[in-house]
This record gives sequence, C-alpha cells and structure tokens, in this order.
Amino acid sequence: MAGMILRKTGVVLLTILKGLLHAALVILKLLFGGLKLFLLLLALIVRVLLSLVGISTQS
Repeated sequence: MAGMILRKTGVVLLTILKGLLHAALVILKLLFGGLKLFLLLLALIVRVLLSLVGISTQS
C-alpha cells in the first residue's frame, strides 16, 4: 500500500517537473528568438546608417 502511494506521488512529481521544464524551454526559445530578431534589426539599421554616411560594408 505504501509503495503504491509513493509510486503515484513520484509520478505526479515527475509530471510536474516535466511541465516546468517544458515551460522553461519554451520561454528560453521565445527569448532567443526575440534576441535574434533584435540583432537582425540592429544589423539592418547599422547597414542603412553606414550606407547613408557613405561607408561601404563588406558582406
């Protein structure tokens, strides 16, 4: 009886941990996606500004 209770408690705790890890991974994925978008936009703005100033960029 005690073994079955401990097993069910363990399953519930592992399920909660799995859900928390999944949520953390989704949040990290969104953060890195936003950072990537920010850096791409920053690079675009820098290229436009440099072309307006007259400095050519090598790509």
